[in-house]
Amino acid sequence: MESNKSAIMLDEELQKINAKFENGEMKAFGVNQAKILKEFQEIRIMQAQLSMKQVAMGSERVIQGDNIKDFTDSTSISELIRDKQEDLTLLTDSLMTIGKSIGQINQTMRTQK
Repeated sequence: MESNKSAIMLDEELQKINAKFENGEMKAFGVNQAKILKEFQEIRIMQAQLSMKQVAMGSERVIQGDNIKDFTDSTSISELIRDKQEDLTLLTDSLMTIGKSIGQINQTMRTQK
């Protein structure tokens, strides 16, 4: 009997919370929800771009900015190493940018508590 009352009370409270979400009174990420969701979307795009660059690095290609070119037989080993080093630097920079973006979201969420 008592467990039924508890289950009914819990269900009522969950329905109240659900109604607040539906009415916009309660948001998953607080008052800055739109900004945070936009930042998440930007991070997702950066992660996809980083992933594509990583795949290109693993193949016999080199990334120059946002362009990918195939190596030719005339590419020297020193050029190949230099290009791969530059690629690795670009990947590291991209990863750092993603990390900073995640840090900004964390800071935004901490300040609204």
